[in-house]
Amino acid sequence: MTIKKYSLLLSVVLFRLSVCAQNMVAAQAAFPQEEAVFLNFDQELQLMLKDGQVTGQTSFKRELLVTSDKNAAMFSRYKVYHSGFSELKSLDAYTLLPDGNKYKKQKIGETKTTSSRSRNVFYDDVKETSFDFPGMTKGAIQHVEYTLFHKDGHLITGYNTPGYAPMASGTFTIVVPSNITIGYAVKNDPGGLFKFSEEKRKKETIYKWTAANFKGNEVPGNAPDDSYFEPHIVVYVTHYEDDGGKHEYLNNLSNLYNWNISFIKELNQSPDAVLKQLVESLTKDVKSETEKAKKIYKWVQEHIRYVAFENGLEGFRPRQAADVCNKRYGDCKDMSSILTQMLRIAGIKAYYTWIGTRDIPYKYTELPLPIVDNHMISVANINNEWIFFDGTAPFGRYEVPPSSLQGKEALVAISDKEYKILNVPVANEMQSGITDSTFLHFTNEGIKGREKVDYYGYFGEETYNTFLYKDDKESRDYVKTRMGKASNKFIMGQYTITKTDPSQNLINISADFEIPGYGKKAGNEYYINLNLEKLFENRYIDTAKRKVPVENDFKFTIKQYHILDIPEGYVVTYQPPDFTLDNNLVALKITYEQKNGKLIACQEFKSKTLMMQPVDFSEWNKVAKAAAAQYKEQVVLEKK
Repeated sequence: MTIKKYSLLLSVVLFRLSVCAQNMVAAQAAFPQEEAVFLNFDQELQLMLKDGQVTGQTSFKRELLVTSDKNAAMFSRYKVYHSGFSELKSLDAYTLLPDGNKYKKQKIGETKTTSSRSRNVFYDDVKETSFDFPGMTKGAIQHVEYTLFHKDGHLITGYNTPGYAPMASGTFTIVVPSNITIGYAVKNDPGGLFKFSEEKRKKETIYKWTAANFKGNEVPGNAPDDSYFEPHIVVYVTHYEDDGGKHEYLNNLSNLYNWNISFIKELNQSPDAVLKQLVESLTKDVKSETEKAKKIYKWVQEHIRYVAFENGLEGFRPRQAADVCNKRYGDCKDMSSILTQMLRIAGIKAYYTWIGTRDIPYKYTELPLPIVDNHMISVANINNEWIFFDGTAPFGRYEVPPSSLQGKEALVAISDKEYKILNVPVANEMQSGITDSTFLHFTNEGIKGREKVDYYGYFGEETYNTFLYKDDKESRDYVKTRMGKASNKFIMGQYTITKTDPSQNLINISADFEIPGYGKKAGNEYYINLNLEKLFENRYIDTAKRKVPVENDFKFTIKQYHILDIPEGYVVTYQPPDFTLDNNLVALKITYEQKNGKLIACQEFKSKTLMMQPVDFSEWNKVAKAAAAQYKEQVVLEKK
């Protein structure tokens, strides 16, 4: 190396170290409470067209500065995810370790590539390449660069802000050749975090977004997926041009439908004698389409086990219904295949249907892209009513779609050319709930009683699902958790589980219990709080801290009757006043009644929304504040 080149390299290294030191001071000043900060979070997507196929390549460059010794070790492990559709082409990573007034570079050790495991997926082709950054301590910087090659332009992703550390600087660049046209959508950015610029060159256009000093949001419990509230950018190809002219790609919903329908064009084209015989045996002497559909749905739920299995194009292409029937298992696409085919054999108008679960915020009518859906079901038109069948729900009901699909748009394949968008209905708060009747009496040690709790709707479905794979000990532990109330001294005795009506998700749990020390006797008086479960306790939302929505699995109603035997020779001298508060989000009602020698306290709690936005928090807190005062009220009984 010549002296001139060596001097130039040295100056670059010194400049780099100087920048690192400056960045650390700036990052610590901007985010003083954070344990790590991304100095940069950069991504460049380069689109390409070859032989009529749109592909792309994304280069990632990220540098994370550790600003505290507290949990420095947790930033050592790193994973890069890739698959058959997004191949890992290059990887370079190292740690910059503080060394006095300098930094020294230390390369990572061995990388390991394994199949990525998701608790929701039995097998898929996603891989994870993992490695450790050596020496992660306060002041260290983890540096990683890698490149993914996207084989199919339909599956190109955009840019997401980091979720686990703030970002001092971030850049998203798209290099688009002149024969490709793109569309994009900036989501959840009312404050203008992203600054956009566009540069047109002779053979390409450069789109660029920059962002600075992004802290992100704390994500407390009951929050929806980050994509509902974190700023991000969605990008997609609308057209490409080749020797054959200009072609639409993902310009509208019809383009997406044409892509989706390509995966099912060869599906169930040949009749299967075994499947036909099965359907005929299930529907023999049944004339009603509704009853036929119920029998078929129930058979699939009971005999075809759901196993998520994805591998390359298998993640998009359903298997033949006859094969699913023979193997007795399948993923969501396979469930859609066998349900649709069996319903059609029974003479019912049934259709393959794509849909996104509520983890996904997008709609087909807003962003007609593959990112809108992650699921397949079957939809049938029975008596001029659209019925949604999800074979992955073993206790799903004919009349009610799974809670994870409520309010979502469904893309229904009517024919090769015709599709329909349907909105999945949302079950109201009266369709799912818990009714708790608890009978109790005073003892010398506290109170004893028996609970009888009925679960219905989505609560019932959840309860059936919970008991599906639990042994006796696990079932008892679960029952104790569900039935416990009033105090941590709650002691559960004998219990019974009664599957009242599995077809309607009706189930009852009853249990004897005692609670030592609950209730108080002072002289000739008893004092007891009959809100043994304070359904709205600790539900106040700190609006200074929480900035993200609250998501509920479903709307519901909980009714609790706490029925106290009035001891012989005693009368009620203080009965709290009735309380009612009702708004568009929630309703809470607490009432008291004396009847036949008993004091009955009824508490009714209705949750009326699936997603509560931050603008709604003040209304919610009005109920929480009022409820807190009501929950302090005690009944007083005095000896005559």
